[in-house]
Order: sequence, then structure tokens, then C-alpha cells
Amino acid sequence: MNKIEFPRPAYDSQADANDAEPRAQGPMAWLRRAAIIGAPILVLGGGVALFMVLQATGPKPEQNDEAPLPFAVQVAAAETRNTAIAINVQGEVRPRTQSTLAAQVSGRVVWVNPSFVDGGAFRQGDTLLRLDSADAELAVVRARAQVAQAQEGLSREEAESDLARQDWEELGQGTPSPLVLREPQLAQARAALAAAEAQMRAAELELSRTRIAAPFTGRVMQRRATVGDYVGPGVGVATLFATDIMEVRVPLTDGELAAMNIPIGYTAPNPANAPLAHLSAVSSGQRQTWEGRLVRTEASVEAQTRLVYGIIEVRDPFGTRNPAPLAPGLFVAAELDSPAAHSLVAVPRSALKRNGFIYVVGPENQISIRPVRPTNTTATHVYFEDGLAVGERVVISALPSPREGMSVTPMSASQAGAPAAAE
Repeated sequence: MNKIEFPRPAYDSQADANDAEPRAQGPMAWLRRAAIIGAPILVLGGGVALFMVLQATGPKPEQNDEAPLPFAVQVAAAETRNTAIAINVQGEVRPRTQSTLAAQVSGRVVWVNPSFVDGGAFRQGDTLLRLDSADAELAVVRARAQVAQAQEGLSREEAESDLARQDWEELGQGTPSPLVLREPQLAQARAALAAAEAQMRAAELELSRTRIAAPFTGRVMQRRATVGDYVGPGVGVATLFATDIMEVRVPLTDGELAAMNIPIGYTAPNPANAPLAHLSAVSSGQRQTWEGRLVRTEASVEAQTRLVYGIIEVRDPFGTRNPAPLAPGLFVAAELDSPAAHSLVAVPRSALKRNGFIYVVGPENQISIRPVRPTNTTATHVYFEDGLAVGERVVISALPSPREGMSVTPMSASQAGAPAAAE
């Protein structure tokens, strides 16, 4: 019998040997990789275990059961002082007299005063503008002619009335009637003359109104017309203000009115003796000062702010006696002096904290946070009418994180060896 032999595939002996080698070395390679990965884990675990052992067997820290020492603060006692209350307010300067200069007749501007410019000064009665007066001059001529005609008619009627009276005396009997004596005609002639004279005065008045004059002594705030402009009746040509008196409108609270003993709707009987006001503002790069008087207060309370506004007058604000002109629109600070001294409770200014509180140290050296409203404040002291009693101790140094009932160690300024520091 013949045997059937299947052909065997040829292969590379070298490649077959390479495939057989990993199968022979597999367990050793796995152990080597396991050692590389497990070694760091074992080291980390050992370190954690060692730390826990040291933590458990180490000495325990001693616990401090002593209470913390109270915070040391500087204190000052409240005392009574007689002081004149100074009220500090602010306001804007405005002229007491300000008006819009307007033409009363129509016409074209043919001439303006050299001082008729923004900021220009003028005197009362100075001519600021002239309008074209040709039409007004012709109206005056016509009116004068009508007056002359009316005078001639009146003279004729008077003569005829005299002749009628003479004729009646010579020929008539009884009492003559007014018509016979031409009395109605005479009255009509007199009325015609009066009407003509009135017409002439009206024409002359229209002519005079072509000259626009200054109603008071002052300055030009804003010019609105110049040569060549046509203006009509009621058209404003400029805004003027008087320089005799300037006013400053300042807000006042009810407490400030009480401190100055001034009621709502107050008017000073004599402005020269009214409460003095010291004004100051920066002008021309320097701080300038002026003196004025609180001459009156408004007779109403503002609904939104509940304030009453006072009026300070400054006389001759552009005069040489003042260091600088007190011009309208300038924002000034005003200090009003009360007429009499008041007995108030005073503490150093550093006792008043920025948030409007003071820290009062009680008998047990615990602070009480008290909201206050100062009646007056100076560079060194704060004055209270209520809210603080005489003899109470207040903190005048910085106190970080204050809280109600906080214990402190009070020290006077002499014990601290340094002046109180303002917070």
C-alpha cells in the first residue's frame, strides 16, 4: 500500500526559537514586575505606620487653662465744659438781586456799552444798549404836531365861547343854555388837547425805551444780544446781578437752631448785630475768608431732608476790604458762632470712632458700645448734650474687634506714657 504524506510547512528556526523563549521565562518576568510595583507601596505603608506609632506613644502637650489677659486701653473721664458751639455748614454763593434785562420796544441794536460783556461792571443808570430810534423819533414829531393842532382848536373854541357869552349878555334874556355858550364844544377841544398830549408823552416814552439802562449797580452774568441783533418787547438781552450783597443759603438742623437760639422764620432786627458767620473757600489757588451775618431763616421745613435753610449775607462782596471777590456760584464753608456758651459733656476727640460710636468702660472694666451724636466738635474735643454722663470713662485708644461686654484693662494717658492715639 502506498502511504500518503502531507507536506509540512517550512518555518524559520530562529523565529520559532524566539517564540519559545518567553514561554520558558514567563514566571520570572512576572515576579520582577511585581517587585518593582510593590516596593514603593511597602515603603509608604511603613512610613504611615511608623508615624502613627510615634503619634500614639509621643508625649501629650500640656493644656493651658488660664484665661487670656484683657486688652489694655487708654481711657479718659468725661467732664463738663462751658463752650460756644460752632456750627459748620456749607452752601453756595448767590446774588441777592439777579434779573434778566429785557427790551420794552422792538428794534435793532445799534450800539452797546464797552462794559456790556460777560463779567463787565456797570453803575446804576448806565446805558448798556441803544436800539434804532428812527421810528420812535418820527412818532414823537407826529405827536407834537397833533398837540399843536389840538391847542389851536382849543384856543378857537375858547374865543368863540367868549363871543357867544358876550352876545347873550347884550341881546339875550334869562339864563343861557350850555349849548348857546358853546360849553360842549369847549370841553371837546380840551379833551382833544389832553389826548394829543398823552399821545406825545407815549411817543416820547417809546423813544426813551430805545435806550436800555442798568437798573442797579452790578455786573453782567451773561450777555445775549450785541450790535446788529433784532430784539422785541420782553426779549432778554442779558442776565445781571447786583454786587451790593451776596447771600449763602446753608442747611440747619433743629438742634443747630436750638443751639443758636433761633426759631424758624427768624429775621434779624438789626443785620449788623446778627450772628456772625465765617466763610472760607479756595479762590485763585489760595484759601480766602469772608465775614457775613445770618440775617434770616426760611419759614418752612424742607419735606425730604427735614432741614431749615438759613441765609447768610455778605455786604460789599466785591469791595477792596475783602481779600478776593465773593463771586456767585462759589461753594464755601461757613462757621456760625452761637451767641452764648453752653454747658456740655466733653471728651477727647479720639473717643469718637469713625462709625459714630464711643466705647464706655463700666465699673467692671467691661466696655459698652454706645451710639452717640455729637453736639459740637473741635480739633481736640467732642461735646455732647446727652448720651454721656460726667465721670464716665471712654476709650481713647485703638481697640481692635470691639464687642459688647468685652473685658479691658483701663490705663490713663499718663500711665501709658504717650498721648491718646486717634483711631
